[in-house]
Amino acid sequence: MKNLVLKTLVGASLLLPASAFAHPGHDHASAYADLVHLLWLAPIALAVVLLKVGLNRAIKNNQK
Repeated sequence: MKNLVLKTLVGASLLLPASAFAHPGHDHASAYADLVHLLWLAPIALAVVLLKVGLNRAIKNNQK
């Protein structure tokens, strides 16, 4: 169920035009816009992965 909700939200967001996310002074038409956003999201993705690994280790240690 959780995966279905996530896939639905991601799919719906991909259907929206990039201009729907833009605000004044924020150029989504730039050739570098996707790269800038990817670089901006990379630390968040890294934090999520590290938290998941840490939680998995904590759970594994508590089961021993």
